[in-house]
Amino acid sequence: MKRYVVLAFAVTLLAGCSSAGSLRNSKPTASYAGEGSAADIASCVSDAWGSKPVHLESYVLYTGTTIEIHQTENGPAVALVDIKPVSDHAVATYYSNFDEDDTWYFQQVAHCVQSTPRTSS
Repeated sequence: MKRYVVLAFAVTLLAGCSSAGSLRNSKPTASYAGEGSAADIASCVSDAWGSKPVHLESYVLYTGTTIEIHQTENGPAVALVDIKPVSDHAVATYYSNFDEDDTWYFQQVAHCVQSTPRTSS
């Protein structure tokens, strides 16, 4: 029995990875560049998306931040944004496989990228 639980858990983890991977292999829905830091933009996007009834997962790596939208806690990623620092600005790339109109989500990404000020160093 324990073996089946471990196998089911592993399959669930891999399904989450493969859904995000397949989204990244598709053409991006939108891409935005702005002067704010990747971390500040990611915080803004997370706050905005968190106001909707979806499950968010966020991953912070040395290359930037990824925020995934899942319609349910254990469901596959239906959209994601990769926010990365590039030279002296940040780039946010939005990928989607929503079954419904997701304009609001990528408009929030655009708003956060455009309204997040450059941090002084």
